[in-house]
Amino acid sequence: MKLIKNAIIFENNQEVRRDLLIKDGKIEKIAQSIDAQNGCEVIDAVGNFLLAGVIDLNVRLANSQLNESSLEKLSASALNGGVSTAVIMPDFTPSLDSSIQLEHFKIKADMQDANLLVAAPLSGENQEKLNNIATLLNNGACAIFSTSACASNLLKRGMQYALMKDKPFFCSCYDPSLDDNGVMHEGIISAKLGLSGISKLSQNTEVAKITQMASAFGVSVVFQKLSTKRSLDIIKACDKQDSKMYKEVSIHHLIKNDSACNGFNTYAKIMPPLRDEEERLGLLEALCNGDIDLLTAAHAPKSIVYKDVAFEDAAFGLGAIEEYLALAYTFLVKKGYIDMFTLMELMSKNPAKILGLQNKGTVAEGFDADLVIFDPKVMQKVSEISSLYAGETLYGAITKVFVGGEMVKS
Repeated sequence: MKLIKNAIIFENNQEVRRDLLIKDGKIEKIAQSIDAQNGCEVIDAVGNFLLAGVIDLNVRLANSQLNESSLEKLSASALNGGVSTAVIMPDFTPSLDSSIQLEHFKIKADMQDANLLVAAPLSGENQEKLNNIATLLNNGACAIFSTSACASNLLKRGMQYALMKDKPFFCSCYDPSLDDNGVMHEGIISAKLGLSGISKLSQNTEVAKITQMASAFGVSVVFQKLSTKRSLDIIKACDKQDSKMYKEVSIHHLIKNDSACNGFNTYAKIMPPLRDEEERLGLLEALCNGDIDLLTAAHAPKSIVYKDVAFEDAAFGLGAIEEYLALAYTFLVKKGYIDMFTLMELMSKNPAKILGLQNKGTVAEGFDADLVIFDPKVMQKVSEISSLYAGETLYGAITKVFVGGEMVKS
């Protein structure tokens, strides 16, 4: 048993100080004061938030390689960022196209401290043949993943499977045929740098297509890493009261704009690209208005050999899951865009709901003890020069993480 005392939690959307007892991996009791029992480990969290472990529905393995080392690194990085559960996108090598490969993944993932789940790829690399989706879902895949550029008939069949198996459909909306091998946002800065651009249209048109299909089938769809205000508006216009369309935005698109690419900074090269300041402000406005359902660290780390090259040749992606909670607290909560309660809905409660994890995502009696102790008073400077946030001062530090009641970071 573990007893966490004097922690700040939320009751009726209000911050209150409470004690919390953990037993058999669950939150057994929450009260104003709980006396320690014999053999109970006591942890004083005075002045700190006790939060539900963050659940990120959109992470990738280092260099898109599936192996024991990449899973270990992801688990450690996720816990350092307060992420207790992560869903890995299956666009890695070797391909996750059989129950044998899935079993191999599960064996390695179960050895990690963080909860590592995986989505089933709708199709193979050529995007012309449907994978054995039913088998993958039956054997533990938690969702279906596809790009919107996949053949429409495959998208239709994938949504039908998602509906039949009661699983969410994750979709990355992008039409590469609308861009001439673009490498950053199409705008003033790309023109100044002489780099080919990625238009807003390449996302907006695909979002419109997927909303129509999702509406027709009534399937639960997560629109991944939306980067334009227009995309959010398209989904909102199609939304019905009982809609299952969820709008996800990465933390980076709320904090940074395409000026981060100045100086040919390849660490700012991500997909979808960082947009201009007008779009960033539009996304922040949507956040304040409650029009964003999910946040993600969009963790997709690339080795320096893939980044320390010419901008055109550099790989898309960045690794920032270790700073995820601190970034969100610093730039969204401390700046007054949203409060801490809303932040945790976007980072924990809503993702748990989408995955059907009924006992995760909330600090409440009977729920799994996937918990984070977060100290908002700590200041830290990002010293890693390869980070998009190099030199930035962040507020808040994760002091302890529990997964299933076990302390996995201290």
